[in-house]
Amino acid sequence: MPADEAMLTAALDYAVASAAGVGLADLGRPSACDGWTVADALAHLTRSLRCVATSLASGAVPPVPSPRTGPVTARTLRRDLGRAAAALASAATEVRGRRAVAVDGLPLPCHRLLVVGALEAAVHGWDANRARPVPDDLAVRLLAALPSVLDRGTRRGMFAEPVALPPGHPPGVRLLAALGRDDRR
Repeated sequence: MPADEAMLTAALDYAVASAAGVGLADLGRPSACDGWTVADALAHLTRSLRCVATSLASGAVPPVPSPRTGPVTARTLRRDLGRAAAALASAATEVRGRRAVAVDGLPLPCHRLLVVGALEAAVHGWDANRARPVPDDLAVRLLAALPSVLDRGTRRGMFAEPVALPPGHPPGVRLLAALGRDDRR
């Protein structure tokens, strides 16, 4: 399995496991994303994973689907996330021969889209269940891949500004800080 695909698989596994720890009472509590609840973070993650999966399968990035309306249950959110993660994992294995996906008519290397999916899964998995830290081995791989998909120009609107940390924090905390979250324990 290629390295980016393995990183994506680890991130998807982490997100699904994090969501498994979310219950009905957790859905309305604030997530680490300003203005979002845990339910919002899980729903956003599911839409993002579906969008990445569709992009890989079709060769072009579709519009991000609108949020679901109506009552939401923890079970529904977990089920939908699991299905989106499985679809993305499947699409990632089928894309090995393709080099790029069209984004607004411009090519985006597929490996970057796998990194985006892995970042979304890891970070929003943590947003939804902060009691479950991002595994250090996954965080090290994501930190190394981060510059390939996120710079000053692409950060705006995607992630908050980085949180400054003194030296000595584990990789998971450094990853979250790089993406605007503070998980100093």
